[in-house]
Amino acid sequence: MTTRAELEAALEKAEIERCTAHQDLETTRAGRTKADADWDRIITDRRGAVADRRKWGTLRNRAFPGRRVAAADRRNLDSGIGALSKAVAHQHQVYLARSKAEADCAAAEARLNAATAERDRALAALDGLRRPDQTIE
Repeated sequence: MTTRAELEAALEKAEIERCTAHQDLETTRAGRTKADADWDRIITDRRGAVADRRKWGTLRNRAFPGRRVAAADRRNLDSGIGALSKAVAHQHQVYLARSKAEADCAAAEARLNAATAERDRALAALDGLRRPDQTIE
């Protein structure tokens, strides 16, 4: 048997859980926004690099000099490949961070929904009582 005091305690606990879940959701949404901004910056930089590769004197032209130029130093080819490798690894890390932020946000939203449902059940049970001394079986 459940008394009004027990239902009120359960409602208070559910309300606290819901507030905590809501704060967690706001925190994860902020993290997701930051991860999305980082991803957008990576994509913008990549698109800019594609457009810059046709301009004379860019890093690509210095990293991969012409074969027919006698004074060209083709030995620094490894540095260009290393830079590309680092850029790809960084892009992958940003993508993983974005995916993790999305998963964290979904989990926080699920916790908030569960806490809200629990609070609603406690409210319904409490509203079912007509008098303070009446019990629900």
